[in-house]
Amino acid sequence: MRRPGLSPADPIISSASYVRYLNFEIFQVVKSFLLKLYLGKAKSEGIVLEDLFSFIQPGIFGPPNFGGFDRLENIISADSALLGVARFEGQRYLLSCVYVQDRMQRCFALILSGDPSEDFRPPIFAEALLKEALRNSGYLGKIIRFQNPEIHHGTSLKTIREPEVTLDGIYMKDKKELEDFVSAVARGDGGLKYLFVGEPGTGKTETIRALISECSRANRELTVFLIDAACGVHLSEVFEFAEVFRPIMVCIDDIDLIVGSRERLPAKYGTVELSRALQELDGFLSRDGFFFVATTNDRRLVDLALRRPGRVDFIMEFGPLAPQFYSSLVLAKTGDRRLAELFEKPEVKEKLSRLEATGAFLVNLTKYLLRPRYEVERYNLSFVLKTVEHLHSIFRTELGGGEKMGFVP
Repeated sequence: MRRPGLSPADPIISSASYVRYLNFEIFQVVKSFLLKLYLGKAKSEGIVLEDLFSFIQPGIFGPPNFGGFDRLENIISADSALLGVARFEGQRYLLSCVYVQDRMQRCFALILSGDPSEDFRPPIFAEALLKEALRNSGYLGKIIRFQNPEIHHGTSLKTIREPEVTLDGIYMKDKKELEDFVSAVARGDGGLKYLFVGEPGTGKTETIRALISECSRANRELTVFLIDAACGVHLSEVFEFAEVFRPIMVCIDDIDLIVGSRERLPAKYGTVELSRALQELDGFLSRDGFFFVATTNDRRLVDLALRRPGRVDFIMEFGPLAPQFYSSLVLAKTGDRRLAELFEKPEVKEKLSRLEATGAFLVNLTKYLLRPRYEVERYNLSFVLKTVEHLHSIFRTELGGGEKMGFVP
């Protein structure tokens, strides 16, 4: 059986029926949309719902049952199935939202049936129904994290809170490119694609969080997708979801772990996933209202075809923290002005700069200095310098040949 998801399923077709497997969240969203149409709480230009009723085991048919609302204002229905009659592009369809439990897992499906004719196009109807259901689901304008489909019966969408960090909390000399990105999102026209390159701990992820916060405030209609390699979702599926929402901002952390480079990954993985990514990027990123940010620790891990001009608009380099920001970062993380003043001393700046200290290293250093047993020593210049050297030497032993300090846990 094909893994459930929003991307087109291989249909099970008889003379006049079609099955589309869904993950649990999308299944619930479709049921909610049908119930909203039935109650007159939603409207559709292309779909006319003629009737809707429920099916409850062991074989009871009746009017739809309503179990309340979830936090996104979707209607909850605990029925075994919702059955309905709908018209789409002049064709009458019988539709069913059902789930089937086998010994391995529970499968959720949308089944469409009707009289076979030239107008009987259930895949197109299913696509239209899914997109309208998502637009009416409460996901619009939210920040959404994709989760592992193997754990959540297919791709799972989880809404998260808006990050508290803003561009004011990003310690970077020149933020003009980031400000341009926010301005483009605020206008909602055109689209931008940025690639953040830098070693772990240099602030790439924190900068993305700040961009999400700023862009969400600048355009309240913006929907944000957060993707990482652990989510196990193919980019083709991500972009198919993205097609539903405009404007949309897709953020991919460690994109090299998803698409990689032909020179560094096994041929099968590198070729298939990279080819898929390139096709999707070319198809979607050229459209208005689509914004994209990805990160990688090393540009060589991302195939040149993916990072060439045209597929990305700008590559932003991240490196060690500039000495002028040492004191500000310490003050922001500790609220201790006396401690922050120590990081304005030339001796401290020189040592941290020579070691190419990242923001992550500085954060780790301040956490170490704030331990209760250093209540007095932490304000001693000599002690701070020794602590910097001590921590650097400890973490340096954990690095392989050629690696730099990077992220300090």
